[in-house]
Amino acid sequence: MEKIIVLGSTGNIGTAVLQNLQHRNVEVYAGLRSESDFEKVESFGAKPIMVNFTDQDSLNKALKGMQRVFLVTPLMQNPEAVTQLVINACKENGLKHIVRSTASGADSNGQIQMARWSGASEDLIKDSGINYTILRPTSFLQNFINYHSHTIKEHSGFYAPIEDAKYAMLDINDQGEVAALALVSDNHFGKTYELSGLAYSNAEIADVLTEVVGKKVSYIPILDEQARESMPPNQKPESMVYAMMELNYIIKQGWASGYSEDFKRITGKEYTTAAAFFENYKEAFIG
Repeated sequence: MEKIIVLGSTGNIGTAVLQNLQHRNVEVYAGLRSESDFEKVESFGAKPIMVNFTDQDSLNKALKGMQRVFLVTPLMQNPEAVTQLVINACKENGLKHIVRSTASGADSNGQIQMARWSGASEDLIKDSGINYTILRPTSFLQNFINYHSHTIKEHSGFYAPIEDAKYAMLDINDQGEVAALALVSDNHFGKTYELSGLAYSNAEIADVLTEVVGKKVSYIPILDEQARESMPPNQKPESMVYAMMELNYIIKQGWASGYSEDFKRITGKEYTTAAAFFENYKEAFIG
């Protein structure tokens, strides 16, 4: 039975990967920074391992005896530093496969900073000589829970600086399914999968939410400067705020609305719809 370790296992993406690795005839481990997360990962059948992602010796120990690794890093500057440490640990321990979650549009020579950060990380993996699978998700439907559920519950609306543009939105659970399939097979070596989800405008999302939660929900467009002011520098570095504003610009131009059939080719299914997603999580939006 192969051993797989999930690094970044307590975030939304990592949790979805653990959920989808259950009952797949593999031994699953979860790399953790805190013992307080042991119970969470054990509920998905994973065995916890303490690891410091920024320490080479710690990663070397955590990956000992593993055959495959899933890596996702939080939204951060220069994720290639962590990526390189994981590559080193893979080589030290003879792992045969890395599955890496990056981002749609990843390109080390890309026009926006987030694309360059993700692209640099991908380049390291592709040049490592280790079998890899790259997953490139778009914006997540879960962002409505993380960032907008409070105002939807309290004020029956949500705010964003992207006017009426349509953009692709993915259910993280769809990515978790693809990641799990890639981690239990050699058939995905050397592949890069674009995971788009389906495209909606925020006005269309508001209509879906209205139907699901049973009250009128409105989308209120705001100016870029208003969005910037909502991300104070003491909470996010200025470089990260700038990167977020670049992404908003890309969305407003309609450049983030493309559709990829990769999910359908791999799973035989269509992406989760917004209606199905919000129905599954409607309690998060009901005050």
